[in-house]
Amino acid sequence: MTFAEQHAEAIAGRRVGLRKRGFALAAETAPPTGQAALWYADAVQCVSRSGQTVARQIARLCGDESEVTVPWRSLADAVGVRDRAGNLRRYTERGVKALIDTGWLEVETVGSKRGAKTTFRLLPGDRSSACLGWIDDEEWFAEAA
Repeated sequence: MTFAEQHAEAIAGRRVGLRKRGFALAAETAPPTGQAALWYADAVQCVSRSGQTVARQIARLCGDESEVTVPWRSLADAVGVRDRAGNLRRYTERGVKALIDTGWLEVETVGSKRGAKTTFRLLPGDRSSACLGWIDDEEWFAEAA
């Protein structure tokens, strides 16, 4: 029995899904666009790895806006990375905390439990040369003198 014969049902199911979507890649792998892409380019240089993956998805969801309202579970599914204990949401919460602590994100939750609405707002954050990895001429020559 060949591989194709053995897994014919699974292959047919995936072909149907691909035909419905019209593209092979998930939307979560698409890069951020619009205004949020510029925010992401700066924010990604100043936060930990968990903050980087969360920033990418928040920027992708924002597009040309500076805020997005999305449930925590949906954001965690979009990020798609688990921590050592296997939890999607905890990894996402740690990334959001890293973005908040560095001043790149503001989170507002209205309601509780299943009816909660969480709004993520993009902020300018710390754009210092130390954070972004730029060399400032004034700092460079001040240290040399």
